[in-house]
Amino acid sequence: MDFRKDINGLRAIAVLLVLLFHFGAPGFEGGFIGVDVFFVISGFLMTNIISAGIDKGSFSIFGFYRARLARLYPALLAVVAATLLFGLVMIEPGALKQIARDGVSALLFVSNMLFWREAGYFGAPADSMWFLHTWSLSVEWQFYLIYPVVLVIAFPLLPGRAARLGLLAAGFVLSLALSVLAGEAFDNTSLVSAGFYTLPTRAWEMLAGGLVALWPVRQAPGASRLPVLAEIAGLVLVAIGIVIFSGETTWPSYNALLPTAGTMLVLAARNPRSVIAFAPLQRIGDWSYSIYLWHWPLVAGLAYFGIAGGAWKAAAFALSVLAGWASYRFIEQPCRRVLKVPSQKPSSPGRRFAPMAGLSACAVATVAASAVVMAASGFPQRSEAVAAVYQQSVDADADYRFPFHLCGGTTMFGKSLRPCEMGTSSPGNDVLIIGDSFAEIWHARVEKLTPGLTDRAVVFVTKGGCPPLKGLRRTTAGFGCEAFHRMGMELAQSERFGTVIYIGMWASYFQTGTHNAVICNHIGNCIFASTPAGLSLAIANFGEEVDDLRARGKKVVILTTGPYPHFDVPSQLRRLAFHGRPAPADWSFDFSGVLARSEPVDAGILTLAERGATVIDLPSLLCEKLICPLIRDGAPLYTDQSHLRSDYTEVVGSFLDPFLRAEKAGSADIHSAL
Repeated sequence: MDFRKDINGLRAIAVLLVLLFHFGAPGFEGGFIGVDVFFVISGFLMTNIISAGIDKGSFSIFGFYRARLARLYPALLAVVAATLLFGLVMIEPGALKQIARDGVSALLFVSNMLFWREAGYFGAPADSMWFLHTWSLSVEWQFYLIYPVVLVIAFPLLPGRAARLGLLAAGFVLSLALSVLAGEAFDNTSLVSAGFYTLPTRAWEMLAGGLVALWPVRQAPGASRLPVLAEIAGLVLVAIGIVIFSGETTWPSYNALLPTAGTMLVLAARNPRSVIAFAPLQRIGDWSYSIYLWHWPLVAGLAYFGIAGGAWKAAAFALSVLAGWASYRFIEQPCRRVLKVPSQKPSSPGRRFAPMAGLSACAVATVAASAVVMAASGFPQRSEAVAAVYQQSVDADADYRFPFHLCGGTTMFGKSLRPCEMGTSSPGNDVLIIGDSFAEIWHARVEKLTPGLTDRAVVFVTKGGCPPLKGLRRTTAGFGCEAFHRMGMELAQSERFGTVIYIGMWASYFQTGTHNAVICNHIGNCIFASTPAGLSLAIANFGEEVDDLRARGKKVVILTTGPYPHFDVPSQLRRLAFHGRPAPADWSFDFSGVLARSEPVDAGILTLAERGATVIDLPSLLCEKLICPLIRDGAPLYTDQSHLRSDYTEVVGSFLDPFLRAEKAGSADIHSAL
């Protein structure tokens, strides 16, 4: 296949879109579609290579694998090894251990499965995973493993072009259907993430490129203006995707049809005078793979060291391009020449296999070194200060005792709840705790009281990311908050429960300038929760619900937003120690700074006391004038960036006891419970 400048220009556009998105350039919230452009290009090129080889009788599956390894692996191996070496010197043990683990998954081309399993509401922030971007390489490689085998078996049985197109079209439709199903049918963030990360729901984008490669119509170069118009139309479709999509968009699902169709048009146009053939874009296209590989560790590095600001991001952008050039010039090209399958059989078998054996040896050495790092827990002994706090920080990381494997959230399709129940049920006296993950953290306190709960049961109905608020809808797929709340309130309104306790991370859903949630009225009109009007509607909805429960004779208790620092406390404790700035014994944070970024939802919740609810202001219990502790006796009080650890809530949760045990309590009793 002749070199096509339009394809190289598309590569450049794709990688630039990804970089602009990841470095937070304004107006490029949809820049992630660059990965989808890459997928279509890859499917087009691979189908051309495989199909032409089969028709000529010269195609070798193992030769294909070798060529793909020669193309992809050296630069990937260099990035993983360099990041690991950097981490050994500069990164705290917990993060280094994760770097080693994620690097191994990238080198084995299974990182997409790892990141899928860790995705969801409780997943780590994206910029703390130094090899997150390798998920797309893993998807491509898994496609490369399967695709040529299928075509080698099927194409000889389907000699006609139409039949071959039909095979690819069937795969395209099936994969697209799975993608739409994953994005639209599940009220489960993990299953929605499967649609993003896994091959079955991504294969259709690569098969789209394959359909273009096999399409029988070929426009004669220069015969008309059609190639120019088709290419421009395709580029316009891609550009529209940049504008209309964002991180809140369900992806890929049917939404990815837009950039996919745009890329298909550009590929099908085969424009000999491509508008994206100018020299600077061609150079970026040459370096695009290496640029993509090197840019994300720079993104993660900025986040790790707390470096923000446009100038730093611009510098990292430029450094990504420079690193991409160097990697292409000194790693990709030399290794491709060395690893190329000889055109003639050499006199010595060693000359044929030695280069690939050398690459394999380097990969094994890197995987082995990573395994040692993981086994040694990131070598906390590199720093005496880290070694002193390491085990306490690791214990805090794991101290979230809510039993996810037994209960919590909803079933796969969101049709029923999975409640957690403790104690002995007594209809009319039971207690319902409804909320998001901020309700789950108090499970430890209820668990401690369980032996004494002989005259009532305490039932948790929770779903991470879903506050117990009527009319609230998350804009990201997979949450299903409205259905969760409806089912929860059906329980709350039943005669079984005498007390209903609402607990939520309220402030996070009302953060100004964000669009992660909308609030809807009774006729379905919705506005963003992050606006004053959205807050007013939310409090009005909440008040109506309180009135209804009170009219049914139930006691209503509401907890305001529990204090959270918005940074991972155990990790930050290790990080400070590793970089020679150990946390003070009275390490704390100012919660007012966090609340200032939100509409005053907690103030609105406090007004619900006028409607008969008992409102407990958590920051006034756990903090001193909104200055909140982060550690006690050197041990973190948080398990991550927002959730109090179970060992802590088991003790300080005593303020809940009067409502769980049916004891009488006034406001003074609540405030003295600590």
